[in-house]
Amino acid sequence: MWGALIGVFLGALAVGYFVGGSLADRHPSGALFAGLVFISGLLVFPIPLLAPPVLEAITLNGFGPRAGPLAASTVLFFLPATVMGMISPFAVRLQAKTVATIGSVAGALYALSTVGSIAGTLLAAFVLLAWMGVRTIVHMLGAVLMALAVVAWLSSRRVALAGVAGALAAALVVGLPLSVVGDAREGLRFERDTVYHKISVSDEGGVRYLRLDAYWQSGLDLADPRRTVFAYSDYLHLPLIFRPDARRVLFVGLGGGTAPRRYHEDYPQMQVDVVELDPAVVQVARQYFGVPQDDRLRLFAQDGRLFVARARGRYDIVVLDAFLIDTIPFHLATREFFETIRDHLTPGGVLASNIIGALDGPRSGFFRAVYRTFREVFPAVYVFPTDWGRFNSEEALRNIIVVAAPQRVPLSPASIQAAARAARKMPGVTIERFEEAAGDLYTEPIRTDDVPVLTDDFAPVELLVQPR
Repeated sequence: MWGALIGVFLGALAVGYFVGGSLADRHPSGALFAGLVFISGLLVFPIPLLAPPVLEAITLNGFGPRAGPLAASTVLFFLPATVMGMISPFAVRLQAKTVATIGSVAGALYALSTVGSIAGTLLAAFVLLAWMGVRTIVHMLGAVLMALAVVAWLSSRRVALAGVAGALAAALVVGLPLSVVGDAREGLRFERDTVYHKISVSDEGGVRYLRLDAYWQSGLDLADPRRTVFAYSDYLHLPLIFRPDARRVLFVGLGGGTAPRRYHEDYPQMQVDVVELDPAVVQVARQYFGVPQDDRLRLFAQDGRLFVARARGRYDIVVLDAFLIDTIPFHLATREFFETIRDHLTPGGVLASNIIGALDGPRSGFFRAVYRTFREVFPAVYVFPTDWGRFNSEEALRNIIVVAAPQRVPLSPASIQAAARAARKMPGVTIERFEEAAGDLYTEPIRTDDVPVLTDDFAPVELLVQPR
């Protein structure tokens, strides 16, 4: 996605620089310069209004995770960025009085432009995103550009009118965040853009859902909070088959906190740590999904890999639940990271990972690459496709729970079923589908000869999640 955005912007700026320079030589007019600034703002302002139908159309036409972002970036940003690119050479042409000073003028303007880009990047990332969200920021950018164009045009004629225009522009900038509000969708409880996600919480049909970007992540039955909404959260208890005496558990990835909260409620003997990259997700899980924080359930807002590397103690169980369908933090899927986790497991400790993918076929690349990487680090790897007993299509997209254990001799399906029945007898195991989930063990060979071992040096996760 970032490659598509950066490529489109660089391409648009290149076109804008060329066209703007040629136009400036032919018509070096201050009014035309102000017009270009105004047009750029006029093109920027409606982007948040155009984005939903454009993105929906691209998604429905099946462009895929590579061509989709490229097409969306081109449609939404190419023309506004091209007009913005025309402004810089135009400004150089108007400011340079003689050929002898053109170098210093160009250098000063481009230095000022770069400083502005740095300030805008830092302001957006650390202040504006948390304060008002992407939609309002883009509207503000368009409004400010149009207001500045009016100020620039009037300042060359009447100072008084320029002052009035400046005051109106300031009022527009201050008032816009108050006038541009989020979607008034029925049931919407919370919505925020962060550096990492677009987070939304909505109540639909008696269930509260957490959505990260375009994907449902967690669900909470408001009438029966212990009822499982998404089946995969029950499968995250499968590590207890291999380590029923677990005392310390780490979750990498929080979401709505369905599984960590259930661990906290059902297993009073356990200390549960949860690390989540986005602090806003932590706040949402506490406020809207009832995730507690006490001595037995501790929440940490930081990168999961860094947390594991710095962890002083060892864990009996580590649950990796940080992958979305096509948003994969590659550094959490590499052999080096799995080795770090292995080194922070107690003797007999297990690692479980939730992967969205298919067992075979066009959409299986990422799952099979992760499976191969697991096998590089752990002697025994078990695969539990959710609802395999009810729907056993190998090419279907589903949650797949992969459990890596230290047994040199892998357990048989019968042994796993027996271990599940034994674990059920321990105090606190109340997951209704526990034995059924254990029975979904996948025993067919998994092809790995056409997928790579994922490493810090080479982890093409974006290519692997794309259907072939």
